[in-house]
Amino acid sequence: MALQANWDDLRLLLAVSRRGSFLQAGQMLGIAASTVSRRLTQLESALGELLVERGVEGCWLTSRGQSLVEVALAAEAGLRRQTVAGMSGLHTELLGSVLVSAGEGFSSCVLEAASRFTSLHPRCSVELMATADFHKIVRGVADIAVRTAHLGEPSLIYRPIGRLAYGVFADAGYLKRYPGVTPATAVNIALLPPLDMLPQMRAAKAAGLERAQISVNSFAAQLESVRREMGVAVLPRILAKDLIELFPDIHLPDMEVYLVTRPQALKQAHIKCFFAILEQVLLEALSIENVEGDLLGGDPKWVHGGASQ
Repeated sequence: MALQANWDDLRLLLAVSRRGSFLQAGQMLGIAASTVSRRLTQLESALGELLVERGVEGCWLTSRGQSLVEVALAAEAGLRRQTVAGMSGLHTELLGSVLVSAGEGFSSCVLEAASRFTSLHPRCSVELMATADFHKIVRGVADIAVRTAHLGEPSLIYRPIGRLAYGVFADAGYLKRYPGVTPATAVNIALLPPLDMLPQMRAAKAAGLERAQISVNSFAAQLESVRREMGVAVLPRILAKDLIELFPDIHLPDMEVYLVTRPQALKQAHIKCFFAILEQVLLEALSIENVEGDLLGGDPKWVHGGASQ
């Protein structure tokens, strides 16, 4: 049929694609799972096509559902651009500093957002505190935090962004020197505690990637070691664009990404504006990759929570 879905319909479908179940999608949107199911069933009836396959372990999209998710992503990006553009018109009135806490893997996104923000609002500044603190969601210290764990703090706002995907990566030069490398023979650039307790690191070790001759305490040092052809490493894909991914049979769980802040912070115009810009930058970095991962068929990975970065 030629019927067009509205944004409310698309928003539901997008939430289901990101969370993999009606229950989790409802929690993300603040509505009941039964409401998500009922409204999507109504949309399917109106379109005359099945959009979501239901299963015991969750749900996944049909090809028609996938095409609508692409439309939803474009609509979401457009809405966020309008929000940022609307706030950008206030640049002559904005003044103040924004302190952001984020793991190393998100530093480039924060810096990109800072570049856009300060270009629009030259009287504002951004301070980035890169941290590997696993458990502390900064309260009263940072204005905004990028985190990969939801600690359920009722006084904080957690905005779900997407999922951070991981893989095992190596430099081309390392693979030329060691053709046919396997998990058992590869030199693993390992992480020191507490980073070694990330679920991705534990999964790689359980799959046989145990030969660690070098251990470091940061993703930046780990990435530099790989680029120096010293070994392979488990890395977020957003950091490893110029490297070669290995061992696709090793299943590494994704991690949810959240923007975290306090309601009081968003009452300040300059923080609210930077929050919107950073959200857009993170979505640009994660959304396309995450949706492609969800829609590749087979067994989609629906992982909730994880250790904070």
